[in-house]
Amino acid sequence: MKRVVISIVAVMAAAGYFACCAAVNQGHLLPHTSVNGIDIGGMETQEAVNLLEKEAASRQNTTIIPVRFKQKEYAVPVGEALEWEYEPAVEELQKQTRGAFFIRGFFLIKSFLGGNSKEVLPVIKNEELLEEAIEASGLSSEGTTKQTVYRAEKDRLVFTIGTAGQEANSAKLKEELKTAILADDYTEIECPVSLGRVDEADLDLIYQEIYQEPENATLDPENNYQIKESVTGIRFDKENARKILETAKEGSTVTVEYIKEEPEITTADLKEHLFSDKLASYRTEVRGTANRKDNISLAAAKCDGVILVSGDVFSYNNTVGEQTAQTGYKLANATMDGQVVQAYGGGICQVSSTIFAAALYSNLEIRERWEHEFVSSYIDAGMDAAVAWDMLDLKICNNKEYPIRIDVAYVDDILTVDIWGTKTDDSIVEVDTEVIDDSDGKLSVQTTRRVYYDNKNRMFVEQIADSVYLN
Repeated sequence: MKRVVISIVAVMAAAGYFACCAAVNQGHLLPHTSVNGIDIGGMETQEAVNLLEKEAASRQNTTIIPVRFKQKEYAVPVGEALEWEYEPAVEELQKQTRGAFFIRGFFLIKSFLGGNSKEVLPVIKNEELLEEAIEASGLSSEGTTKQTVYRAEKDRLVFTIGTAGQEANSAKLKEELKTAILADDYTEIECPVSLGRVDEADLDLIYQEIYQEPENATLDPENNYQIKESVTGIRFDKENARKILETAKEGSTVTVEYIKEEPEITTADLKEHLFSDKLASYRTEVRGTANRKDNISLAAAKCDGVILVSGDVFSYNNTVGEQTAQTGYKLANATMDGQVVQAYGGGICQVSSTIFAAALYSNLEIRERWEHEFVSSYIDAGMDAAVAWDMLDLKICNNKEYPIRIDVAYVDDILTVDIWGTKTDDSIVEVDTEVIDDSDGKLSVQTTRRVYYDNKNRMFVEQIADSVYLN
């Protein structure tokens, strides 16, 4: 009887086990199956993978490793650098339902009795993202090293020499983070440290920041020719500064004195000497028709009071403007292609010629000058300056250190040009006009300027122009 009972039990057990084997759904994971604690029991493979990958994305946003440095804790967000390869794990678990028929029952019973779990550890997908995580935590810039700093004072640079301390060692920290991640250990890490380094002060860069070229006082054309104050030059001896810094102790304070250079023209100099000297004066007598005299008067008024700071160029055409009836000029005699013609502004070449002559005796630089077709009646050959709108111009550059002013007056048929400035030497100017050729209906004249210095012990000779006129 006992054997019969045992047989019946065995048959029933076999039948039950057979039923378990038959109950396994090959398309779904076994019940009570989990990966990293997430229940995926009864799910299809792709459904389980999708759920786990969604969970992985969440873990990427929240996974941090605390790191302690000098009694302060930093959160290193390592999640973005990690990934979890869930699909192979799910595929392996899915094999339990697809094995031999009589094995399936075993895995089903096992899953009901003790669960069916698997742990998937993260892998580091990108070490650069791990480095960025360290950077984002603020650890990369942490340390007790103090670099050398300086401040600029009125007469000197004051340097506070840096001190070497301990610095967070990002390279070693990255290796420790990798070890912790691969062990799935997210407990606090003590940050590795290294000895800090005090960098040399960049004296070349500091020099560029401090250096100031001395600037002469001058007049500001953009501000109604108000005085623009002088600037004192500032620099320092870089080699001496380097020696001072190299021998200074950590944490000490040292100074580097400025070397100051006053400009050639200080604000006080300019105020005292501005337009104090008449550099030259030249006058011509005005003849001709009333229209011609009116043109000369108008052009003279436009040129009167023109100021040129050092380096400025005076353009006669730009100053007097185009000669038309609308701009106030009248018809008067002028020459064109050897003929006398009526032209608006006829006669204004007397103003340009008188300015040219005064500029010659002022030892100003002549940038552009043209002669007339015929020798002018109001000035010697070689001393005239023909102008024609948009064609011929008179250009004079102020090659002096101080500003100059051109004063032009037309009174009682006398046109006078005075050039005011500041005489800075004992120079004496002579201008010669020499006839080179007077034949074949042409007159050739050479204009030369001689400038004497040191009581005429030195001389500078400059050929200004070669003029050719029709006789």
